[in-house]
Amino acid sequence: MRDFSEPARATGPGVVADGPSGVATILVIDPAGEALHNDIPATWRPLADTVRVVWLRVPAAPSWKSTVDKVLSMHRDDTSTQLDVVTSGPLATDVLDLVRDHADLVRSVLLVDPEADFPSARVIARSQGTPPPLPLGHPDVVAGVLKALDDLG
Repeated sequence: MRDFSEPARATGPGVVADGPSGVATILVIDPAGEALHNDIPATWRPLADTVRVVWLRVPAAPSWKSTVDKVLSMHRDDTSTQLDVVTSGPLATDVLDLVRDHADLVRSVLLVDPEADFPSARVIARSQGTPPPLPLGHPDVVAGVLKALDDLG
């Protein structure tokens, strides 16, 4: 299992976002704390042309659970916006618990290298030759998200 306790990952913004408002939103809850420089990872930027990507950097957001709750609650009045959540391994259980409180808002939960099986979520990527979990900025994760969103229609 990767060690995400590097001090540098705790610096920078807790949340970064890109993409238009009022469209489908992908909430990425990142235990590794990518997106250090006030921008979503480069691999995700093409998605931001058509969807809003909200990237929560857990190491830089100590109260990340309340931040997730706040982000999800902000979408409560916008019934036209689809909301999908992406996270990886060590946070899957906590994220699924949080999403359960907002089940009417969240269309899907997409997981990378989960540590267990979760019937209410879809696994979109697994590590191949690297220690899990695969970084959420990895191109295989983006491809998995695109396929999942296409399958959901």
